[in-house]
Parts: sequence; structure tokens; C-alpha cells
Amino acid sequence: MKAIKLFVVCCCCLVTANLSAQTISSPQAIEADLLRIFKRVNYYGAHKKEWKAVDSLKKMNSIFAFKLKYYTSKYPFTIDLKFTSLVKERMVIATSADGMFRTYSWDTRLGNGGYDFDNILQYKVNGQTLSLLKMDPPGKEAYWFPKIYTFTANNKTMYLAVYNSVMSASKAGQGIRAYAIEKGVLNGRVPMVKTPTAVLSRLYYEYNLQSVADWDTFPSITFDYTTKTIRTPLVDFSGKMTRKFITYKFTGRFFEKVKS
Repeated sequence: MKAIKLFVVCCCCLVTANLSAQTISSPQAIEADLLRIFKRVNYYGAHKKEWKAVDSLKKMNSIFAFKLKYYTSKYPFTIDLKFTSLVKERMVIATSADGMFRTYSWDTRLGNGGYDFDNILQYKVNGQTLSLLKMDPPGKEAYWFPKIYTFTANNKTMYLAVYNSVMSASKAGQGIRAYAIEKGVLNGRVPMVKTPTAVLSRLYYEYNLQSVADWDTFPSITFDYTTKTIRTPLVDFSGKMTRKFITYKFTGRFFEKVKS
């Protein structure tokens, strides 16, 4: 029954998007349409403990996700829009320096104890835009993208996307993953880091939030264009964040750990 309900909601969303396309095509109209639905997501999220609010929240999230995917796929100019009103409503948008890759992340408000995010990954190919929708079921690791670093080497452009997750009041995580647009397709498994035992497409760590409760600045993964290095905070075996960092330097093909 759940599968049938989801299929029906998706079909309704697609029909709605197709009907909207007949009258909505300007940047202002697209943003206004998305904002109207997104405000409902936030409203029902703030009242989800009330009668039937959770059902309405799920429905509005589905409609918003499919509308956003539709607009960002159909209208190439959306990859350059600031979507200021959506950002004010707490959508997180990160864009690559070359304007070829962008992420849209929003809290579905369906999480219990932690955050639950859905994401749209938008990229440009031959003047057109394509979009991928990533919707994870509540309770599964969910993350948002606050930053994208654009790195070019050997005539190949990699998008180093930083992502955050908060699983509970005490547990959080952060990572960086390499994306590349190859043969018209977004590849999210680009070999990036070489270790003594494997070649990885991402770096990721989890830590105890209480260990940074009194820190003035939030620990973060960073990439330095000048030195071609990635720095990740060091977490000890107990999950406690330290003020030390691990450095990975680009050696011509991969990033490799710098010996301390």
C-alpha cells in the first residue's frame, strides 16, 4: 500500500509540474511557485505533532522535490538563480565556481532527533541542465551540501562537495566527495584519495557533538587551491573532536595523506 501511495503522489506531482509549465516559465514565477510549497513544508514541519500534520508534511515534501527537480531540469537558467527567498526559508544551495554543478538541500522536517535532508543535484551539459533527486527514507543517514570546491587537474574538473549530517543530539558527521561530469553524466564515485589499501571517492568522519559544544568555530573539512591539499579534522577513537588535522595532498592523480 505504501508503494502504491508513493506512486500516486509522484504521478500527481508530475502532472502538476506539467500543468505548471504551461504558465510558469519566468525566474520570478518559478521561485514564487517553489516558495509557496516550501513554506508549507516548513509550516507542517513546525506542527508535525498535530493531527495529520505528518501526512501533510510528507505530501508537501514530495510535491516540492518533484517540482524543484522539474524546474531545474527544464530551465537551464535556474542553475544561475540565487533563489533568495528559498534560502531565507533555510534551503541550502551550493554552486561550483564554474557554474556547471549545483546542489539544493533542504530539511524535510521528518527526522526524529536529527535532521532529515533531501537533495537535488543539478549539472550542466551542452547548454542544458539535468537534475538528480536524492530522497533517503527518514532515519537513514541524511546530509546537506554547504560548499563545493572546483578543482581542475590533468584537463579534468572535479567538484569536491563538502557534506554535513546530524544524526542525533550527540552525533554528527562530515565528509567530502568528488563528483565529475563525464560523457554527459554526473559521476559521484570519482577516485579521489589513495590510501595504502584502497582508492576512495570520499573522505568521511563522525564525531560527538558534545566535544565541540564550547568551540567558537565549527570544525570543517577544507580544500586549499594554492597547496592542492584537503584538511580534515582529526577525531580520536572515542569520537571526540581534536584541534589537529589530517592533510591530504594532490600528487598528480590522487590526494594522498601527508606524513606528520
